[in-house]
Amino acid sequence: MATCNVTGGTRRELTKYRLTFAAATIGLAGAAWLMMAAYQEHVRVLRIGDETGQRLQMRGMTGHQEGARHEQR
Repeated sequence: MATCNVTGGTRRELTKYRLTFAAATIGLAGAAWLMMAAYQEHVRVLRIGDETGQRLQMRGMTGHQEGARHEQR
């Protein structure tokens, strides 16, 4: 393993760099995981809304919404 970098840094400075890089990589992976989990939850909520809307339409309970302008399916 290298003991100095391009700028002539010492082993201690390289260790700091490696730790910083590892922390940034872990942080980036964590953020990507959180975004994916949020997206999946968003899709789930949209599906629940669609199912609820379809049930209301089948029961004829959507005709009295004031101000709602939805396309008829």
